[in-house]
Amino acid sequence: MQVHRCRFVDYVPQPINAIEFAPSTSAYPYAAVGRANGDIELWRTKGNLVHEKTIPGMINGSLETLTWAHQTQLTQDDLEIFDTPKERADATTRLAESAPRLFSAGLNAVIIEWDLAKLVPKAAVDSYGGAVWCMATNHAQTRLAVGTEDGHIRIFDITNNALVYKSCFNKVNSRILSVAWSQDDKTIVTGSADSCVRIWDAATHAMSARMTLPKEGRDSTLVWSVVVLKSGTIVSGDSRGRVSFWNPNMRVIEQEFRALGADVLCLTADESGHTVFASGVDPKITQFKLLAGGSVAAESAINGAAGKKKLVIRPKKWQLAGFRRYHTHDVRAIAVSSHLDNDLIISGGTDTQVAYCQARPFPNENPHRQPCFPPLNSVIGVASEANLILQRQGNTLKLWALGKAEPASRSLADQMESGQALQVYQRQKDLLRMELKTKTNLLCSTISPSGSLIAASDAEGPKLYSVTYVDDSRSTVRVRRIGEFPPPDFVPDFSENLGAVQMRFTADETRLVIATAEGFVSVVDITGWKSKQFATVRRHCGHRTTESEVETDAGSNDVPTHPGLARHQAAVAVETRTITSMALSKDGEYIATSDSTGSIIVSQISGEQHIVVPQLGQGKKSEWPTSLAFDEKSQLVIPTSLNHLYVFDVAKNAFTDWSKQYSLAEMPHTYNMMADCVGGVTTNPEEPSCVYAYSASHITRIDLDMPPGPRGAVLNVHKRKQIEERIIAKVLEEKGEVDRRSEKQAKRKRKQSVGAQINGHAVMDVDRDADAPSMGDKAEAAANGAGEDVDADEPYKGKDWESTVVARLREAGIDADSPNNFRMTQRYQNLMHASFIDRNTMVVIERPWIDVAVTLPSAYHRHKYGA
Repeated sequence: MQVHRCRFVDYVPQPINAIEFAPSTSAYPYAAVGRANGDIELWRTKGNLVHEKTIPGMINGSLETLTWAHQTQLTQDDLEIFDTPKERADATTRLAESAPRLFSAGLNAVIIEWDLAKLVPKAAVDSYGGAVWCMATNHAQTRLAVGTEDGHIRIFDITNNALVYKSCFNKVNSRILSVAWSQDDKTIVTGSADSCVRIWDAATHAMSARMTLPKEGRDSTLVWSVVVLKSGTIVSGDSRGRVSFWNPNMRVIEQEFRALGADVLCLTADESGHTVFASGVDPKITQFKLLAGGSVAAESAINGAAGKKKLVIRPKKWQLAGFRRYHTHDVRAIAVSSHLDNDLIISGGTDTQVAYCQARPFPNENPHRQPCFPPLNSVIGVASEANLILQRQGNTLKLWALGKAEPASRSLADQMESGQALQVYQRQKDLLRMELKTKTNLLCSTISPSGSLIAASDAEGPKLYSVTYVDDSRSTVRVRRIGEFPPPDFVPDFSENLGAVQMRFTADETRLVIATAEGFVSVVDITGWKSKQFATVRRHCGHRTTESEVETDAGSNDVPTHPGLARHQAAVAVETRTITSMALSKDGEYIATSDSTGSIIVSQISGEQHIVVPQLGQGKKSEWPTSLAFDEKSQLVIPTSLNHLYVFDVAKNAFTDWSKQYSLAEMPHTYNMMADCVGGVTTNPEEPSCVYAYSASHITRIDLDMPPGPRGAVLNVHKRKQIEERIIAKVLEEKGEVDRRSEKQAKRKRKQSVGAQINGHAVMDVDRDADAPSMGDKAEAAANGAGEDVDADEPYKGKDWESTVVARLREAGIDADSPNNFRMTQRYQNLMHASFIDRNTMVVIERPWIDVAVTLPSAYHRHKYGA
């Protein structure tokens, strides 16, 4: 197999400025990761940390802070509206079941609430005070406190899905850098750029205390972060690298630690308030724990509750419990989850990577680092016939032509080792860098197999471009936008959102399938693109499954529309439902799409049939698809968030026998426990029964006609080969040593036999082996009482060395008698994309971390002793 190993794609990720977990009261286990360009990534935290979707930021936008809100209790106004206990109970239930709300703000002085399903702003208001540096929701989830450039704290009312300016606190003579609410929501704590931590009365808006930190030099101390614990203790992190714990009653520092060598940019605490994490310019994450009587406060409370009731006053002190370095550059955001069964700490910053681990065993837990690019919904597209690579970033599209290598002769190919490079006679070409005129960053992009058409979409709608070569050298291309696209009826008249989240060309390039943010899947005829003639062939609505949506779609008759089936899906599911994956079958007959609720719909491109794939997972272990692909037999291959692999036979409307037997219980342990989920699946036309599943760290070849093999098998083909060579070499060495000893013993016995035949005083010269004992040695040994000579190699006589090799390989996880399926290679790291462009010809696109690190600013320099 020939592999185009491409490292020329120059994707430059954006720094991470904010990370926030959804409230624990919400049933939606999300973590929001905000990047400097305004993009917000939503990650699922149940099971593996899995990227679900990205909300595109505004062009030239800014993001400095994020916060969630999830109101669960009725306000006083609500209690006056709902009279009976039943009405109030129903209203409270609706609040609890509703999706959480996400807010962001930045230096552009706008506070935005985001629609988690349509990926567009839901509401936006001015901050009325310039750049927003910090933002926090109160614990009742009804008020939003915003710290601005002009030194004011402003309060916004967010009850009942509102976002309305309410009041303003008195001004301070510096920007507000950090803000936090007390547990009872009666006070607000702020940190500012004038060395002060202030406490404000939330009701009267008056400042009740000002606590001043010392300066280092002439510059004021910047209080970058503040946190208020359950006990009322205030924790601050500042530009001196110090973390201070303040007594809430005396308003003085109880304890202070030199946590970092430079600015402390972020703080977070667990739900109990007994553990605090800090990080910043010095990119180490430092943990503080509250000790009571020499033991951790949380453990002391548990032991006290379990024992007899006895009043024991134990002194409580904070202690620096440990630290780890998970990043190379400034850490700007850190968050701890207390959601459901999760116990995660997530961090990110200038090095652009999301790092996470279990919080409880910190600092003994090694982190998992997510790639710096979106691992799902790839930013890469491949034109298989034209050998072109399309990449999107922000509002920019880039196009490359693959290089060419001298083909190896069959005799030489048989002798070449895996991974050996071929002679390249034509390098890749950078054909195009095009910045689109859009209001938001791009949601999706795709390129046709021939490379003649490119489709891209922002939040306002899809756009179609033609690509032609300028000259015969094919080193320059001309790109033109095609007018009259999309046709106005590709979404119904009542749809207000035209943005496309997924798009694919059919193999014959006669159709473009568009999935919109509102759940419509439209098939558009593009055969007349040269004359700007487009027509919507049909519109599938399989993901729109609430009763109101089904009723509305059924009344749409502008184009052939196929409403979904009402599946008793809760109306609140619409608040987060987005189509996240799409695949087209090789024969151009089927479209498969999946959404963030886990629903998978298979529709006919030229017909009205809908197939709903049964729910994945068993019991509480729900899982959702991370990608979709059709194999060479038009079977739908579905990798999931728990690293299971399902295969669905569309023709039979059922999972295949292989999937029923192996998908849940028989996956190899190494594959099943990978930290990163499969981001894509591709197939080789030369191997109709095989699929290649890939993630950022591996490519795994899976034969769907074979059982997976032993659960504990070694899957990595390179590691497997090394283990085999090492064990075989060891056994051969042992066999050689046994053979040498056996030969010596045979010589010794022959000499003893010859000596016994000597009679009288006759003398015979005999060649004696240098290592064999002499007759005198034997006599001396007999005089000393030694017993008979024992054959040390007796246990090895007749030994089956081949069976020994097989047994030792089995102990190492390599069973020669079992099928070698799930063959994995981890040679490629930070893998962005993998696909076949021809028979036995694969293109693999990597973004090595070292190439990304070159583009980053200088990191904090730690002075070392003697340096």
